[in-house]
Amino acid sequence: FGLCPFHREKTPSFSVEPGKQIFYCFGCGKGGNVIHFISLAERLDFADAVKLLADRAKIPLPESDDPREKERTKLRQQVQDINRIAARFFYEALRSGQGEAAAEYLRKRGITGDTVRKFGLGYSYDGWDNLYEHLKSQGISDEAMLASGLVIKGSSGRLFDRFRGRLMFPIFDIRGTVIGFGGRVLDDSLPKYMNSPETVLYNKRKHLYALNFAKNNGGDQIIVVEGYMDAISLHQHGITNVVASLGTALTDSQARLLKKYTDEVIISYDADTAGQAATLRGLETLSDAGCDVRVLTLPEGRDPDDYVREYGADKFRWLANNALPLVEYKIRVIRKQHDLSATGEKIKFLSRAADVLVKVENALEREMYIKKLAREYEVSEEAMHSEVIRRTRPAAVRRTKMSKTVGTAGKLISAAESPKEKIIHGERFVLSLLCVDNSIYDVVKEHFKIGDYVGEENNRIAGIIYGRIEEGSGVSPAELMNIVSDGESGIFARILNDECHCDDNEKAILGKIRDIELMKTEMRRDQIIDLLKNKSRLSENEVDKLESELRELIQELKRIKENPEYGKERRGRR
Repeated sequence: FGLCPFHREKTPSFSVEPGKQIFYCFGCGKGGNVIHFISLAERLDFADAVKLLADRAKIPLPESDDPREKERTKLRQQVQDINRIAARFFYEALRSGQGEAAAEYLRKRGITGDTVRKFGLGYSYDGWDNLYEHLKSQGISDEAMLASGLVIKGSSGRLFDRFRGRLMFPIFDIRGTVIGFGGRVLDDSLPKYMNSPETVLYNKRKHLYALNFAKNNGGDQIIVVEGYMDAISLHQHGITNVVASLGTALTDSQARLLKKYTDEVIISYDADTAGQAATLRGLETLSDAGCDVRVLTLPEGRDPDDYVREYGADKFRWLANNALPLVEYKIRVIRKQHDLSATGEKIKFLSRAADVLVKVENALEREMYIKKLAREYEVSEEAMHSEVIRRTRPAAVRRTKMSKTVGTAGKLISAAESPKEKIIHGERFVLSLLCVDNSIYDVVKEHFKIGDYVGEENNRIAGIIYGRIEEGSGVSPAELMNIVSDGESGIFARILNDECHCDDNEKAILGKIRDIELMKTEMRRDQIIDLLKNKSRLSENEVDKLESELRELIQELKRIKENPEYGKERRGRR
């Protein structure tokens, strides 16, 4: 046992079963095999975790048979190689005499050599085709260069560099692979910033700058800033849970990406009007993705880079720890748009504030804000509450009607689902023990054919396990972790860790089969009893059939309960 790397604890609850090649934490419930561990530790999805392990072990992954997919995979590798070569080329250029202006710009911004190396900062020569000629000398084709977006074809057909005379920022994916670039001019020309176009590797809407560094440093929160320099400067000052949005407006894809790594997101955009508008859009996007959103407000005219360089990391951290909740920030923005010395404007402000509070789902939180607004703006709590309720009622009525329907159905579903979940869990035990001991396959298959499992996911898992055992390759507990869905890996890991230590595996399986059959029979009995409570809705023939089935079920239940070796006896009858 050891301390779990996936949640905070003082008493070790993280266990590893070397024989089964699985891990399980009794504290947080996370579990699985080595791929699941890497997925959780590196914050990668399953496919990326497999790729990472394959890359580390230098094991080639099997290729698709689809010619188009093969071509796309080949192009992705070519563009990846081009980006790697270009990143090195830009990095070396920054250290050359021609890169002195870019190097001086970084020195003035207080960026150290260590930070330059960490982020791979560079310089693109001012010539038309320096990078093109360098890539050509490396044997790169024109088609691959164009696909990378680093080279452009002019109207005359000539190829030239996209980035010229700019400070260069490599953009990494979460695995640390260079997928694109950003470039900043060193004079007053426009555009000030330029990014790589969309390629087979890079989509601006789906990535976040510096997430490869921040993903394991976020802890309970991640801070989102606008620009490259904001993120780099904060990282240099030891605030390493920072990413940049590569543009002002956060997208749905970026919000979902953040949600994978943290529950709390703090936005720190510039305090100007454009920054406020971008912040409001980002707040809604993050809130819709299920994040707890807060806003770090800086003094007017300041950006995160300016602030942290002047006041230091501790003061910036204090601002982050005291960031405004979503509702308070929205109300503060609305407040600035009204002259509250005029009665009409004050009414408009409070009406718009009521619109904000309508969206607060937590009743206690909403009530607190009503009291706060009433106190601060000298209106009665009753009046403020009335305005919120008046706006809430239509939605509340709809929710009430829905909740009555769902509530009634919920009772029926709950009554049926409770034994069903127990049956599904029993089936998971059967599949888990089968992977521990493939020799019990004949016993399992005799009682559970594909389609017999109550859990649909269990039927899918069983189909794969049965197929592998029948073809002679077999299935181990670690391989089971690759078959089950990510959402169920922890459940199966716990079963393997807690329940699959049996002295006699066949006896354990037969006992579980007896338990499952007992629950199935009881569940069907209860369903029939419920149906017979409403005989008036059934035909005479339907009633007769149900009563006959009920008598048979009662007899079957008696046989199961009176015979501890029911599973073996049932197997013999078959």
